Formats: sequence, structure tokens, C-alpha cells
Amino acid sequence: MPLQSYAPLSPPCRLCGAGFEHRQSPQEPDLTGCPTCGQAVRRRAAQTVNSPKLSAPVSVSRAKQAGFTVLKRIAGGEYERQ
Repeated sequence: MPLQSYAPLSPPCRLCGAGFEHRQSPQEPDLTGCPTCGQAVRRRAAQTVNSPKLSAPVSVSRAKQAGFTVLKRIAGGEYERQ
């Protein structure tokens, strides 16, 4: 089941803070109150995931500069250093 993120409608509460996450299936209706304090809540929009973007394809020379050992497959499952 996915996690849904909720935030209180009024200023942050001492029990649930600025919000909380609740495990619930997509078929269930949204919560109207906090399960801990009972304060009115609204569902927050899903947060985006930050993934790094590669600016250039990985090359053998950049891998060597970074300290990696670069191997080349020759035959029959054998490898040699480049």
C-alpha cells in the first residue's frame, strides 16, 4: 500500500507537527482528521523524486580519472585491464 501525505489545516500541532504520512490504499477515501489528535487535515500533493542527470555519457578516461579499474572482455569470460 502506498503512503499518503497529509497536512493539518490550521497551524502545526504539537503531536503531528507539520504533517504525517498514512499507509492507505488508493480505493480508500482521504482522511478528514488526524488519527493522533483529531485535527482537520488535507491530503498533500505527491512529492517529486530528485534523480541526478548525467551531463555526458560515461567514458573510459573519465572512469580512470575517478579511480575505477576499467576491464575489457577478451574471450571466454576473461578480462584484461585497459
